This record gives sequence, structure tokens and C-alpha cells, in this order.
Amino acid sequence: MKKMIIDVRMNEYAMRDENPNVPWSPAEIAEDAAECYEAGATCVHFHGRDGVTGEPENSFETYAETIERIREKAPDVLVHSTLGYVTLTPSERRVEHILKLARNPKTRPDIAPVDMASMNVDVYAKDKKEFVTDDLVFHNPTKLLKYFTREIQAAGVKTVHTCWNIGCTRTVDAFIEMGLIRGPAYIGLLMSESGLFAGHPGTYRGLSAHLDFLPRNGPSEWLALVYPGSVQPIASIAIAEGGHLSFGLGDHPYLELGGKPRNADIVRHIAALARSMGRDIATPQEAREILGIAEPQRAAA
Repeated sequence: MKKMIIDVRMNEYAMRDENPNVPWSPAEIAEDAAECYEAGATCVHFHGRDGVTGEPENSFETYAETIERIREKAPDVLVHSTLGYVTLTPSERRVEHILKLARNPKTRPDIAPVDMASMNVDVYAKDKKEFVTDDLVFHNPTKLLKYFTREIQAAGVKTVHTCWNIGCTRTVDAFIEMGLIRGPAYIGLLMSESGLFAGHPGTYRGLSAHLDFLPRNGPSEWLALVYPGSVQPIASIAIAEGGHLSFGLGDHPYLELGGKPRNADIVRHIAALARSMGRDIATPQEAREILGIAEPQRAAA
């Protein structure tokens, strides 16, 4: 079977109240990335965070320092850095640090995400029978998505198109048909639990609905993720269906694995599951070939 890419969602916006091992600072993220790579991870995805408070940190300097530290600790692992925080205005600013990072081979990310729709992202508290918030909208008009896709790819960075629902996946198919996406489209099929209803539920049916609408206009690769929530309920399905997996402490504390695991512990657990089902884990070099990502030229920098 095709080898599987493991993309570790290292921190997202997770705090440390449930698991203190969520990495925040550039040094912590780099150390965590090295551990994940040694455990078998193909790629690491991170958000810039304040190293003391955990608040989102969108500065170019933080992202540059983090990527350089990752490449000192684990030079081969693919780096998947996020766009700027959704509150940045105008929205085009959310990609500024990616484009600036890409000018220097030492800091150029390998992958950057594009979320493929606008949606409500309010969380429902079932115990209180009310929404924690009721006015949060993740604003991603199609014009902005086209801009992000073109600019990120022009900078030499692979786009991964995050699909929260079937409408997102159909939009990716249109982008392929329009010629906006280079090489095989890389698609993140997102499911959501813990009271966030923007994505499909993190179940067999939630993932199956996504798979029914995978792009038909060109080649694509897909990975499954659950945010927030555990990837374990759908992991074996994604493995059997030939998909890739994205997971980590940014999504869920994974206390069910015993103790308070680090990201590398989750990598080892999922990698063992994949191998028990006949799928080995892709190396970063193999992932470059699968996804059509150009070889880095960092040595000449």
C-alpha cells in the first residue's frame, strides 16, 4: 500500500490545563519537532505562540526563529506553518509572514494551509446548554482563497486545502479545474468534536461523506484530521482508505494513551497502528515525491 504521511499538529491554540506538554516557544516547538521526527513523523505543523502566556503570536520574527530552530534540530522534516490569526485585518495580511519567510531558503515553509470556506466557529457547551460565543465567523471569501492559493504557490510553498465540509471539497475541485492548484491537490479533510459544529463529526460517517466528494478534476492526496478532538476514532478508516493522518496535542490532550503524552508518543502510537495494517510511514523525501514538493535549496543559502 501507498506510504502514509504523518503531519503533527503540534500546538494550534491549545493551552496547558489538560496536558502541560503543548509546545509554545520556538525552542519548545523545535525540540518537539525533533522528537516527532525521530518517532516517525513526516511533517510538523505549528502556530506561533507566546512562550509564556500561550497567546497567538503572529510576528514574522517568531515564525522565522521557529523554522530555523526546527531545521537545526530536524533538518529533513517537512515544515507546515500556519497563516496569520483570523483577526488580522485586512485579511490579506494573514499570508504576509509566509511570503516573507519564503524569500529566504532557510526559513521557507514547505507547506501552508488554505481553509476553503467561511463558517461559524462558535463552540457549544453541552453541559450548560448554550454556546460559549455566538458571533465568531471564520471569514474566507472565495476571492481571498484564490489570492492565498496563488501567492503561496508563487512563493514556492505547497498549499494544503483544509476542507471543513463538502462545500469546501467542491470548491477545491473547482480550483483544480481552473488550474489554480499546481501538481496533486493536497486536501485536509477536517472533522470537529467538542462542541465545534463547523466540520463534519469525527466519525466513520463524517469521514465517508468527505470521501464521497473528493476532487474528480485532477490528482489529489488527502489527509484526515479532527479539530478539536481525537483522531483515533477515524484513524483506521483513513489508513485503510489510503489517506494520510494529521493529529497532535494542538487538537486533543490524548490522555487516553496513558499519563500526559508528548506529541512524539502519539506519533509512535499512530505509526504502529498504520504498520499493523500494512502501511509504512513516508519519509519527508518520499512525501515530497507524493505531493510534488520541490527539493529545498537551503544548503546554498
